[in-house]
Amino acid sequence: MKRTSFWYIYLSFCMVLAYSMLISACNSSENLTESVPEEPKDEKMEVSIITRTSEEEPASTLQAGLYMVNYHNGQSDDLLEQNNYVNNQMLTWMDNVWMTAAPIYWNDMITPADFYAYAPYQDEVPNARAMIFSIQTDQTKQEDFSKSDLMWGTVSGQNPSSVSFDLFLTHQLSQLTVTISAGTGFDEDELRAEDVQVSIGGTRTTATVDLQTGVVSVLNSLPAEDIKCMNKGDLSYAAILLPQQVPFANLIQVYWKGNKYTLQNSFTLEAKKQYSLTVNLKKSKSGFDIGIVGWDIIGEDFGGVVGGN
Repeated sequence: MKRTSFWYIYLSFCMVLAYSMLISACNSSENLTESVPEEPKDEKMEVSIITRTSEEEPASTLQAGLYMVNYHNGQSDDLLEQNNYVNNQMLTWMDNVWMTAAPIYWNDMITPADFYAYAPYQDEVPNARAMIFSIQTDQTKQEDFSKSDLMWGTVSGQNPSSVSFDLFLTHQLSQLTVTISAGTGFDEDELRAEDVQVSIGGTRTTATVDLQTGVVSVLNSLPAEDIKCMNKGDLSYAAILLPQQVPFANLIQVYWKGNKYTLQNSFTLEAKKQYSLTVNLKKSKSGFDIGIVGWDIIGEDFGGVVGGN
């Protein structure tokens, strides 16, 4: 009887021990499974375009359109008319930073990309290789003068990085500044006392813009129009014009005391150039005469850049 009890107790102990070892092994297996880290997720890096103001302070409301084209097999691709990787994404200049309407991400961590930007922004651009752009015919207000000021810029072969990069915008059109001088029978105080207005005549106002190259091509098939200039003060008036060959016409029109005085001439306006013209207004036996004192042609981009680190 004692022998039977011994083996019964021994067998019971072994069963309990085996059960305990089995439970322990299961727990260890469960702990091991829980400690396995999750596979890393494919996270894309955001494109950061941050610049500061340069010599020219851009308007706080300036908006630009952005295009992004990825490289393929180590080669850059052309900007498409539509359906680019980033297509006419709106940027807004705020606190010295280009803010995007929505996050823009690199395609991956190794693929370079080309960037193209323009301003002012247009909601609809059916063809990025031939964007329609028109200057304002009435530029007497600063807002409309700025709407006419087409700017464009590009960055080529930019490698993916979390560090921000510079995107410069340069002026692509022409600017003409007309200064009225007092000739015989006039003095400047007399001219300033009246509301002198100046218009530029005989110019085309609509063009196409290739957003890959920034080239502006005027549409000569459309009729020429007069452009009202903005008063810059001190008898100085300015207008943004499309690059073009202006035929012989009433190029400068001065309005003073209800009278209109015209100066006929022809001229070639080149892209990215500023022109200054002094017009002499004088009295004569036949009434009033208007003539050119001289042109001042500046061969450099008249406005510099917007942005820069």
